[in-house]
Amino acid sequence: MTMKRNYDMKQGIFVFLMVLGSLCLAACDTDPIDTTRGELPDKEPLENTYARLRSTRSATNIAVIGLTEGNSTDEDYIYCGLTQSAKNDIQVSVHADMDLVEVYNQKYGTKLEAFPSENVAFSEMGNLRIVAGEKFSDRITVSVKSDGVAEGTYLLPVAIASDNLSISEENQVIYYGVKVRGVSVGEYDLDTDYVSVFYLNTTDYQPLLADIWALEKIEMPTFQTQWKHLLGNIINLRVVKIGYDATTGRALLDLNSDIRYVLEHTDKYIRPLQDKGRKVCLSIEGSNCGLGFCNLSDAQIVDFAAQVKSCLETYDLDGVNLWDRNSGYGEVEGMPETNTTSYPKLIKALRETLGADMLVTLTDYEEPTEYFWDTEVTGGIEVGQYLDYAWSGYMDPNEGLQLVDPYIDADMATMYGITLHDRKAIAGLSRERFGSVAMPWYPLTGPIMNDMSMSSFVNVGMWGMVFPERSKVVVYSDLITSIQGADWEGAMKMVPDIFWGMAFGDGALAGTAYYRTELLYTYSGGMPFQYGHLTKDW
Repeated sequence: MTMKRNYDMKQGIFVFLMVLGSLCLAACDTDPIDTTRGELPDKEPLENTYARLRSTRSATNIAVIGLTEGNSTDEDYIYCGLTQSAKNDIQVSVHADMDLVEVYNQKYGTKLEAFPSENVAFSEMGNLRIVAGEKFSDRITVSVKSDGVAEGTYLLPVAIASDNLSISEENQVIYYGVKVRGVSVGEYDLDTDYVSVFYLNTTDYQPLLADIWALEKIEMPTFQTQWKHLLGNIINLRVVKIGYDATTGRALLDLNSDIRYVLEHTDKYIRPLQDKGRKVCLSIEGSNCGLGFCNLSDAQIVDFAAQVKSCLETYDLDGVNLWDRNSGYGEVEGMPETNTTSYPKLIKALRETLGADMLVTLTDYEEPTEYFWDTEVTGGIEVGQYLDYAWSGYMDPNEGLQLVDPYIDADMATMYGITLHDRKAIAGLSRERFGSVAMPWYPLTGPIMNDMSMSSFVNVGMWGMVFPERSKVVVYSDLITSIQGADWEGAMKMVPDIFWGMAFGDGALAGTAYYRTELLYTYSGGMPFQYGHLTKDW
């Protein structure tokens, strides 16, 4: 039995690497690997040059585009890849081929209607050019718009043609499932299978930004939605800091002007989130004053915990998140030395002060929490007993995905080539309450998304396959919108899709499911997906 399980695992991992590599590489303008299982390549294709049309959204020739009734738009990057370097300059053309709709329907037993070709446009007039000596063309965009299209699911085949290339029927086309939703967004339930955690910086955005994020699971190849759930079970509002009053010696709960405005208008900014079952919390961090969670006196701890309770009760909030960063330890004259008992004592005091009905969560990050595994060092306090959840704070957009999972067999992880961030488990905290991966936002043209190996995504995906019994706590860094720019807009669509499909989504690697993060449009007027109004309005 063990031998068969090991064989199946290895076989599954091999397939996984092929699929994951293809998706990641597709996003990086390289040639995805064919995901066909158990088949050896024919000799003839290896000896001749063949072309294949590629999408940055999918490892296969089936992808999804989302629109809203009215005049919404969406786009994808497509390009052409060759099995061998071109001997001469090659020109191929791209077009919407509606004759292939019936071919698809017959193959998969579907009854999809054709998406109107007049609502499809290609940049560069649909021309792709592969320079001699190269294997890939430049990317062009395929843009679709919903003008005059009723709510429903449609099929858009995009095909290439060339006079001097061999193109197989399978490789000539990308089949887009175009899902057009109604203007009136339905009410969706909050996801209960996962605990998705959002950070939201009120310096830039209204908290209502957290209410437009949903995760959709789509059945392939029918493009039917299996479910759509709202994300954001826990919403941590920033910026809140621990400050210091030199006159009184008190550690103070420091609410900046933006947080104060939000809290003074809870009916507008917070209650709509809580009404859907979300927990809205304050995320507290350092203020570079030299005083932080790691050097508080016992009296300061009692006082600070009381301040937190008073604030949460006054504004009817759901808890607190502690993230000890930017405290400025050792940089301010006159501040006490750090110690290993202050932070554990604070966590214990907060739990005892706030009671069981309010959340106490912890961001595990760098030195302030690295010793929480050792109860001898923490003064006998098992920190995890006083926490509802903890999660990794390693979400730097300049670094790849960092994997923090101290609960698994490190030797087994090494055997499968999985790289772990060196942390130890928080004492008293079970694995299901710890989030091992936090998701930064990566611009599509940045170094992470253009790393040919996409090693950090591969690493997390392998972890998800080898160790499926893991926590379902999923953490996002500060939410963004299109105001960060077009490059970040693309990241909002692609990064979480890769993240869910590869690390968490059941069936994605097998090609039977497609996970898509959708930005719902639920507040005030304007065009669908134009959510700049969710920037702060005060």
